Amino acid sequence: MTVLDVKQELLSRKGNLRCVEVIALLQQLGFEVRDGKRGGHKLYFHDGLPEFHSGSFNCGHGKNPEIKQAYIAKIVRTIDNHEAALRKYFEEEK
Repeated sequence: MTVLDVKQELLSRKGNLRCVEVIALLQQLGFEVRDGKRGGHKLYFHDGLPEFHSGSFNCGHGKNPEIKQAYIAKIVRTIDNHEAALRKYFEEEK
């Protein structure tokens, strides 16, 4: 899956994404997702993006809840802001 594919998936599904789906999409782009200090809080990092330190989102409560649209928009902005670096990262990985 390419950077564009992941971005389109996030945008097309909007608020209809579950926590495990968002984590899987971020991992496909090379992000590492870790649990935060509070339940449902997730942090994501990327070793291949020197200008990016971390981002976060909240999965909410319950089994595999949907993620709020505001968090999806924030993740898409992160991808937009670092798209060139992500593409370069994937080229170097091949």
